[in-house]
Amino acid sequence: MTLWPTLRKAAVLTSFPVFLTACDPMLSIQGSFWPAWIICILAGLAASMVLMWQLVRYRLAPHLGPPLLIAPSLWALCTFAIWLLFYST
Repeated sequence: MTLWPTLRKAAVLTSFPVFLTACDPMLSIQGSFWPAWIICILAGLAASMVLMWQLVRYRLAPHLGPPLLIAPSLWALCTFAIWLLFYST
């Protein structure tokens, strides 16, 4: 029994993600190309800050739980929602 088929399969599987690195959508902002995920993270941060401010304003924040858990979760939710809204093709 030889190892070549197993090694060949492992080489193909490990080299496959290298070819997917060019699939990231790029945005041109003032002539500089930015990966779309950076824009989504920043937009998600801004949206989560506005939502957290609204929760504090309407006195709902104390009922949600520890802010150390709620704020990053809200940030992730907003980031993923923005990504799905604009880049789910």
